[in-house]
Amino acid sequence: RIHPILTVAMARFKHEQALLAELDSARLELSDRKVIDRAKGLLMQRQGLSEQEAYAKLRKAAMNKGLKLAEMAQQMLDMAELLG
Repeated sequence: RIHPILTVAMARFKHEQALLAELDSARLELSDRKVIDRAKGLLMQRQGLSEQEAYAKLRKAAMNKGLKLAEMAQQMLDMAELLG
């Protein structure tokens, strides 16, 4: 009798863990998007670029340095904060 109950409980636990992992992934993606958008805005403001140009510049810089786009964006924001 206990075996089917345990099987269902384990399946529910695995499903819940998968949902929590998916939620964490979505939160991280949203956070990355916010950082990228802020960096694009900074480039647009300071260099007079369009959104597409700012994204392309940010993407190229990330590729040249071998970084993820969000990491490059965060570095750019950090430098801008440091320099004022």
